[in-house]
Amino acid sequence: MIVSKWVNRAYPVYRASETVGKVMREKEAPGFSTIIVVDDNDKLLGTVSAELISGENRSKKLEELVVESPYFCLADDYIEDAVLMLIESRDFVLPVIDDSSRVLGAITVYEILEALMEFTAMDRSGCRISMLLEDLPGSLKSVVDALAESEINILSIVTTTQEDSRKRVIVRTSDTDIGKIASALEGSAAVLESITEEEGFSA
Repeated sequence: MIVSKWVNRAYPVYRASETVGKVMREKEAPGFSTIIVVDDNDKLLGTVSAELISGENRSKKLEELVVESPYFCLADDYIEDAVLMLIESRDFVLPVIDDSSRVLGAITVYEILEALMEFTAMDRSGCRISMLLEDLPGSLKSVVDALAESEINILSIVTTTQEDSRKRVIVRTSDTDIGKIASALEGSAAVLESITEEEGFSA
């Protein structure tokens, strides 16, 4: 998934000529921790911490406070790139720009969580299967093949490595027949931990 799908285009963006006073009147918006500053052509100049300006003179212009930031992402970056950038920056907001450095909006931790929800199919009803597999090439194939042979539709697969040379695999399916799923996986290489039905939800 790419960042452009998740850009928050309503996130406040300010021109360098605007004042601290204007920002202070608007900065109570939820998630508004970072001020994105642009020039007269809407190109990114940098950012200012919303918290840091609280003690500044309200007539001061943002151009006097803006700091060039290495933390931003392009609209065609992968969402994983944005996650890594947010972790590195220790911020909750990243400006999103196009190839000309024009600001398109921002991506925040909220959009990241929404992307994660879609990426893992948490918003879809079905079943969540937790299992352990040997961390070897081809081990997951036996699970996918077993589910396919029983015509069980897979919505998402997430894996994480364990300390004992195995990996935990979370599979979500659209099928809600727990007995059918358990039977389908009997001949696979998986050690089943749980199969639970989920109603799904949306943001």
